[in-house]
Amino acid sequence: MNTSKFVITLALMGFTLTGCSGAKDSKSDRMPEQSQQQAESPIPDSAEPSAEEQADSHPAMPVHGKQKHETVRVFYGTDRNLTGSTQPKEFFGAERASLSLGFCDVSIPQNHREGKLESPKIWKLEFRENPDKHVVLKSVEPASGPEFLTSLRDTIQNSIEVEQTPAGEVSRGGEAFVFIHGYNNSFEDAARRTAQIAYDLKFKGAPLMYSWPSKAKGTLWAYKEDARTAQWCEENVTLFIEAIAHESGARKIHLIAHSMGNRVLSRALKKISQKLAGSDKTQPLFNEVILTAPDIDAQVFKDSIAPHIVQTANRFTIYSSSDDLALKASRVINSFWHQRLGEGGSYLTVFPKFKQINVVDASDIDTNLFALGHSYHADNVSVLGDVKQVFQGIPVNDRGLRSLLENLAWKFQSKRSLLGRAFRGTFR
Repeated sequence: MNTSKFVITLALMGFTLTGCSGAKDSKSDRMPEQSQQQAESPIPDSAEPSAEEQADSHPAMPVHGKQKHETVRVFYGTDRNLTGSTQPKEFFGAERASLSLGFCDVSIPQNHREGKLESPKIWKLEFRENPDKHVVLKSVEPASGPEFLTSLRDTIQNSIEVEQTPAGEVSRGGEAFVFIHGYNNSFEDAARRTAQIAYDLKFKGAPLMYSWPSKAKGTLWAYKEDARTAQWCEENVTLFIEAIAHESGARKIHLIAHSMGNRVLSRALKKISQKLAGSDKTQPLFNEVILTAPDIDAQVFKDSIAPHIVQTANRFTIYSSSDDLALKASRVINSFWHQRLGEGGSYLTVFPKFKQINVVDASDIDTNLFALGHSYHADNVSVLGDVKQVFQGIPVNDRGLRSLLENLAWKFQSKRSLLGRAFRGTFR
């Protein structure tokens, strides 16, 4: 896909797609749906950003003056509806709409702790969000296809660093990753999490997210509706990540999905694999694909998805845990015998046929009980550290993990096991 074709495609996304399973509109004199959504946006196209806004719109900007936070710019694709609100956290709703693009800025406070999504706490008498103290979605700015692509390419290009080594020049940075959230997440939730991951990984490149219209209501009805929506948005997600792969100019492109977002990503990758099978392209489109706490039927993934998608990326890493209470609940909802791909321990799913699929059991790490042990991909320092090494291309056997099942899976070294080993060693 060349640049001009990509720009035209982005500009006409809303025109050609009424939804992932919707019919195409053949009336060429209608305004594209994306343009309609932008026209409804309260942000005027002609508004010039202030000098302060311009200085505060790039990833990991240094702190200046009295400001006690940094700002991470997140590029987004979404098929959520515009609400008409000017408030960033209410800018997009939970209804299905055509695909739209843009940027959003998220604050990371100076005293940020790795793995945390700092928010106001009543016991601290904090009743309002403060960018100097909390991870806050500060702004949302819709963009046209050309604007999105130009800004994305600039961000990626500006992140490249050339280092002189004894072996010659080595380029670092210039990468991109796309995060796809799971069930019960709003646009705001996804933006904050994407920015936090990028900041904590010290990622040199462009962080992107795809936010599909999860209901974010935390009910059984919403869970089942989200499952249907995760299937509905297959076409949009495929178009988005495929376009990023072809036209972003990134040296490496990684994909991260969480929970039900793995259903979204898996379907998109399977669709892409079908296109690759019918072409003469032999190189994978993506570098690292990370499936975290995947809420997807393990047997369906192993038999019907994995054999197809392995050709789309250099390597896949699946993080699982036996302490994931959300996935235990999902197994009940989806019938007791339908185990989830993200379950670890005795339910661990391995892939002996595919050496490029690494399975990592995170059962022994400390998890956040308030998050039901389900968000360890981003709130646990050990897992974040491993994700960083995955992005760096470090082999799984060189990352300080313990081998399981004769290298078919790997496990984090828990503090308990490390202390126990040291204790036993003193008496040998």
